[in-house]
Amino acid sequence: MEKEGKNGKEGKGCSGRFGDAKIQDILLNIGIPANIYGFLYITYALQLIDQDPEYMYHVTKYLYVSIAKKFKTTPSSVERSIRHAISVGWLKGDIEYTNRMFKNSVNSKKGVPTNSQFLARLYYYIKNLDDGTRTA
Repeated sequence: MEKEGKNGKEGKGCSGRFGDAKIQDILLNIGIPANIYGFLYITYALQLIDQDPEYMYHVTKYLYVSIAKKFKTTPSSVERSIRHAISVGWLKGDIEYTNRMFKNSVNSKKGVPTNSQFLARLYYYIKNLDDGTRTA
């Protein structure tokens, strides 16, 4: 895993199996608008996680830092923008689609999932789509 701080390198370009179109289509179906920064940051985050799943376990320390460097912003701005995007999608988006996607992994009574929960669930959802084990 190449990350800033650990060995002085940032995550390389994203050439994993998760294409922009697939991720963006799912985000739009959830109800996250394409015109907010969180949409871009989530797309890039999932590509980084696809390249190296270890990013899921180091969200604050490495994932946000890598995204911030790519988009020339701060890690706290990345975190806040992703949180905002998730909130918008969760509160104003397609409830049925979101429930089908998240199933029992997130309790709707507890409110909006954390950034880490959302990214991990989305990663495994797309991974399972790629593996042919789940349909949208």
